[in-house]
Amino acid sequence: MTLSRFLRSAACLLVLSCAAGAAGAQAMDEDQPRLVLSGYLFASGLSGQASTFENLPPADIDLSFGDVLEDFEGGLMGVAEYRTGPVTLLGDMMFTQVRPGGTLQGPLASDVELRQRSLTLQTTALYRLHATPDMRVDLGAGLRYWHMDNKISTSSDALGYRTRSQDQDWVDPVVAARVQVRLAPGWAATAYADYGFSGVGSDKTWQLLGTVDYSWNERMSLRMGYRVLATDYRNGDFLYDVTMRGPVLGLAYRF
Repeated sequence: MTLSRFLRSAACLLVLSCAAGAAGAQAMDEDQPRLVLSGYLFASGLSGQASTFENLPPADIDLSFGDVLEDFEGGLMGVAEYRTGPVTLLGDMMFTQVRPGGTLQGPLASDVELRQRSLTLQTTALYRLHATPDMRVDLGAGLRYWHMDNKISTSSDALGYRTRSQDQDWVDPVVAARVQVRLAPGWAATAYADYGFSGVGSDKTWQLLGTVDYSWNERMSLRMGYRVLATDYRNGDFLYDVTMRGPVLGLAYRF
C-alpha cells in the first residue's frame, strides 16, 4: 500500500465513523405524547478532503460505501424521538470503530495500522408551526457533538514499534426544519434539513434527509430514503471537509 492510498483509506474511514444520523421521522399519527426508538443504517459514499494527524498531508476522498466497509469493525446507531403537544425532542447517537492497515513501501518500509473510534451525539428541539390532517411543519435548533479517538501504529525493522494518538472534540449548533406529508393510509413522506455556520465548531455544516415512511401497525414502522451530510471542520493540521451521501434505512418502534 502506498502512503497516499493509506492516507485516503484512513481519512475516509474517519469520515464514516463520524457520520451522524439525521433526525428521523416516523409515519404521521395522532397528536398525543409518544416515544419512538429506532435503529438505522446510513450507507454513505464519501467525497472531499480529510487529515487525521499533524504533519500528514490532507487526503483526497472519493469512495463508495462498499470501499469504506472493508475495514469497518462495528458500531451502534440509534435515534430517540419524544413528542408532547407541539414540541418534539430528538436525540441521535452513533458509535463506530474502524481499523485500516497496510504496508508502506520505501527504504523505511513498515506495517501500519490505524484504529479510529468515534462518538457522535445530536440533540434537536422542534416546535410545530403548522398542522393539518395531511401535513405538519416543524422548526427548531440543536447541537451536534463530535468526539474522535485516533491511534496509529507502525512496526518496522529500522524503526521498531511506534504509536501516536490524537483526540478531537467539537460542537456544532444548527437550525433545523422538518416537513411531514401523509401520502396514503400507512404511508408518509418526510423532509428534514439543518444548517450551522457559526464557526463555534465547524466553519460550516449542513444536512438534508428525505424519506418515505411505512407503518406496518401502530407500533412498528420502516423508513427508506436518501441523506446528504456536509461538514467543514479545521483545527491546526486537523482537517475534516467532507460531504457524505447515500441511502438511509431505519426500523422504528413506538411506545
